[in-house]
Amino acid sequence: MNSTRSNETDARGVPVSTRTQSSLDAFEKALWQFQSYFGDPTATLACALHDDPDFILGHIFNASAMLMLSERQYLPAVQESLATASALAPKANDRERALLAATRDLAQGRWHEAVAGWDRLLVDHPRDALALQCAHLIDFYLGDAVNLRDRTARVLGHWDVAVPGYSYMLGLHAFGLEECNEFERAEAAARTALAIERRDAWSVHALTHVMEMQNRYDEGREFLEATAPDWSPDNGFAFHNWWHLGLFYLEREDFAGALALFDERVFNPDSDISMELLDATALLWRLHLQDVDVAGRWMAVANRWAMKTGVENGYYAFNDFHAVVALSGAGRLDAARAVLAALGDAAKTNPPATRAMAAEVGVPACSAIIAFAEQRYDEVIEILSPLRARAHRFGGSNAQRDILTQTLLVAALRSGRTGLATNLLYERAVHKPASPLTRRWRTQCAQQATYRAAA
Repeated sequence: MNSTRSNETDARGVPVSTRTQSSLDAFEKALWQFQSYFGDPTATLACALHDDPDFILGHIFNASAMLMLSERQYLPAVQESLATASALAPKANDRERALLAATRDLAQGRWHEAVAGWDRLLVDHPRDALALQCAHLIDFYLGDAVNLRDRTARVLGHWDVAVPGYSYMLGLHAFGLEECNEFERAEAAARTALAIERRDAWSVHALTHVMEMQNRYDEGREFLEATAPDWSPDNGFAFHNWWHLGLFYLEREDFAGALALFDERVFNPDSDISMELLDATALLWRLHLQDVDVAGRWMAVANRWAMKTGVENGYYAFNDFHAVVALSGAGRLDAARAVLAALGDAAKTNPPATRAMAAEVGVPACSAIIAFAEQRYDEVIEILSPLRARAHRFGGSNAQRDILTQTLLVAALRSGRTGLATNLLYERAVHKPASPLTRRWRTQCAQQATYRAAA
């Protein structure tokens, strides 16, 4: 028989309507899994909901966790969880009903309304770790760097080391600081978090971003390789930290190392999770820009995307962009154009948030990739030159969106636009002056300029 507790709060003092201890214990474990990426929170809650089907927070959590994957394929299961939670809402407390409303907004494509709902909830319950984690991830998908930083800043004063999950809140804040180019403060927050919980993959991620943006590629490589036994085994976010290691290899011109990492750590041929596929795609494209022969890897990644596009096309432009990159890399341009066409429809018919992403960034970015694959480099330049300034609007991080700048730079080189290439390299040198990859491009640009002058 389930035991009960006398008070009705979670471990952070946030109100819950259930008094069933086993359900609350399952919630705490699932929350830790959601924050740490170790284990499956939905599987944990499935057992609790079997024993306590009226546990509304469990149903809301399930819907929220699936929505954070940014894929249409999970919407039927999300709607099922939300329908159950809605039926239980009369028995819920105000906090749970507010969580339900925000999650319902997100499921219906009202992303801005969802984050506004979580933000209102955090005013009254600043230790609501579920609301904060969800809002942070949607800030990331929206490309809202200011709120990545400030949403956590508004509540961190209510947290301290004695509060369960404090290190994870610091990790969220560290990443927000990094995306706002506050690198020293980001590093301090991430290192404090890791001193509390060294296995925290998101704080590892935040610190790695700092090293990436500061051109500390050797230090970053050593850090990730040394700490991998902490954050990598059985961790659902490890693929992304391995991808970051691949970026450090690329800056070193260690293309063989990056390919080996792709094969061993980044690409899972059995996974259909978009977040994993887009990292595999992004690493291959960067190697492609360096004329590295990636053999049959393009086809393997493109096949995984092709299995998803019928369902996912037009749902989230950042994912669609990477599908187009993979399909173009594999030479499957008709399939890439089909994704672009669906994204064009989404730019007219989607709810406002994702409609804007598609129209303002997704459609032109995908068009540029297809043009690049067809060697229409002047068109690539025409599209990407103004696009970079607003590319954050379709989500991702500064490091991820660098794929657009690298593509523009190579298009400039291949079209003989050495003046533009030189300016882009001056821009890159502000952040990565000592990078061998920067020097490699400089050499190519100088050789091209010399050849054109002699001609």
